[in-house]
Amino acid sequence: MSKSMIEPSVEKQFLLWLHKDYTRRFGYGVRNIDKCDFYTTYSVENLPEEFYEINNGMARSHVLEYAKELEAKGLLRFAENGLKFHFTKEGYEAVSASKCQRFLDALNRNPGALALAAAIVSVGSLIVAILALRNGP
Repeated sequence: MSKSMIEPSVEKQFLLWLHKDYTRRFGYGVRNIDKCDFYTTYSVENLPEEFYEINNGMARSHVLEYAKELEAKGLLRFAENGLKFHFTKEGYEAVSASKCQRFLDALNRNPGALALAAAIVSVGSLIVAILALRNGP
């Protein structure tokens, strides 16, 4: 079963797996992203089961294809030799962002959602004001 596209849940797991390795070796922050090598040749014994498949007793790693897809999205970049890859600044920030940061980024990418939320709050405030005025002092 060859996958042509990385599933979003597996993409997130793959990035988190890389991030965990990065922070274990170099701590937090982007200052060392060029020093942190990840390899396309990881042995399947070192991979979570979501990143490889076994057919007819043969294990096949998906690290290379996942990394290439994430490179196309600008989250990873390959070294010239093609055997190792690194986070891009955007890739590191995407995986290390807190839930609040991801929520704010989503709102920034979707200004209509922010406008809708503001409209709901405004209507709610208007209803509360009308009810307060109706009931009087």
